[in-house]
Amino acid sequence: DATYAIRAAIRTALLANTTLNSTLVGQKVVDLAPSGHATPYISLATSSDDFSTSTEDGQEFEIDVNVWHQPSSQTPESATARDIMAEVRKTLHTAVLSLASPYNLVQMRVTNMIGPYRDPDGLTLHGIVTVRALVDHS
Repeated sequence: DATYAIRAAIRTALLANTTLNSTLVGQKVVDLAPSGHATPYISLATSSDDFSTSTEDGQEFEIDVNVWHQPSSQTPESATARDIMAEVRKTLHTAVLSLASPYNLVQMRVTNMIGPYRDPDGLTLHGIVTVRALVDHS
């Protein structure tokens, strides 16, 4: 299962983007943020399907890069979340990432961007950048 390898490669790529890294707070790119984690930060949600052929093993991943930001003012302030989303797209769309052996990234594309929209708490802005990745198990 290449889940850990693709998540680690994405996390490394995002943290290597100095513009993005300087904007995020705390642990910055997390699986699940603890309650009360300072914003902005990114969390990753991953799903996968089999992408094997009769001779090759592989997985197709859909990774939601969730952007969370709680503006300090009462007015809607989506620029920070939108800027982070744009940097995520710039970093990951058609990226060539090195994965831990024995996995190889075949292709990566940003397929969708949603938001940012206001979360049910009425305070937090949430944007999603969806990435599709094909990974070969060599």
